[in-house]
Amino acid sequence: MTTWTADEMGPRLGEPLDDLETPVLLADIDAMEENIREYAAVAEEHDVALRSHVKTHKNAELAALENDLTGGAGVCCQTLGEVETMARNGIDDIYLSYQVVGESKLDRLCWLDGKVDALATTVDSVATVEMLADAADRNDCTLNAVLEVDMGLNRTGVAPADAPDLAQSVADAEGVVFDGILAYDAHVKGEASTEAEFEEAAWAAMDLAQSVVDDIEAAGVDVPEVKVGGTATSRYSARHPVVTEINPGMYPFNDVGELELRPWEVSKADCTATVLTTVIAVPDEDRLVVDGGSKTFSLDKPQMPVPKDRDDIEYVNASEEHGWIDTSDAEASFAVGDRLEFIVPHVCTTINLHDLLVGVRDGAVADLWEVQARGKVR
Repeated sequence: MTTWTADEMGPRLGEPLDDLETPVLLADIDAMEENIREYAAVAEEHDVALRSHVKTHKNAELAALENDLTGGAGVCCQTLGEVETMARNGIDDIYLSYQVVGESKLDRLCWLDGKVDALATTVDSVATVEMLADAADRNDCTLNAVLEVDMGLNRTGVAPADAPDLAQSVADAEGVVFDGILAYDAHVKGEASTEAEFEEAAWAAMDLAQSVVDDIEAAGVDVPEVKVGGTATSRYSARHPVVTEINPGMYPFNDVGELELRPWEVSKADCTATVLTTVIAVPDEDRLVVDGGSKTFSLDKPQMPVPKDRDDIEYVNASEEHGWIDTSDAEASFAVGDRLEFIVPHVCTTINLHDLLVGVRDGAVADLWEVQARGKVR
């Protein structure tokens, strides 16, 4: 029986896109790097650090690229498994923007703390502070803790009024160093729909962060860092003097969600993560089917994939391996075997469906990035 290795099956460096098997997840390298530089310029303009959130791509090589292009402030992770992946691949300044709960996980955190130059994690309750202190004592180490404050998302985070007392608890805990606050302002996306509304809502959120900082410091605890912002809000939150660091994640790629949310500053050209598909059926003149369905595109949000280079067709429905495309407005006809490229609806969860992200330049494969932390949710 003939066997093939993964390298023999491709994709391969230099391979033309037209020769790739589909569906295949792509990233336009030049446009991606331009997006990174654009956010680096925002950070530089407002004198804040940019610590990229790697939960989007889950690859240490891309994390290192982001770090190199944005001033070397380190990276942000969302799971302990992502931290381990980054640490094992040479990333040595990491912030885990998530609460670590459970003895075995906390022991892993302490082990990782000894493997990198800088590591901080997140707390938002007396319970998480006490667990962190116990782990530090059990493992004879010192752990850095960032206090998450609920800015209005109503997910995790201590209430602003309770932040001074909890900050004091962190500062008093043996083996724990208070490393500032996380003021994640994602609620702004649900409140704002214009550039002016983003500016106003983000500034109001940062005013709240400033009042929290003032209250904590009035209680006698210094606040060395104020971490804020995702991709949509960082450009606005960074303008406030309270901010020391922004943590965007999707910004190298963008997606349909960002395209619809901020059309004044995100265009199709800025959406660098796409899926190349093949037409597998043309049942009638108003409809075709491609080989990219819900196992190729994450459909966890209301948005559907959007054609990258045309506006006369619409992705309207999906099953696991099939995508329904409405072609009723298209002038051209389609045939089985045609290729269609789509911007992904939600980039973070779409990348998590794939083993490989294919970097493209000038119509050919120019780099290959394994999604190393795929599935590492623990």
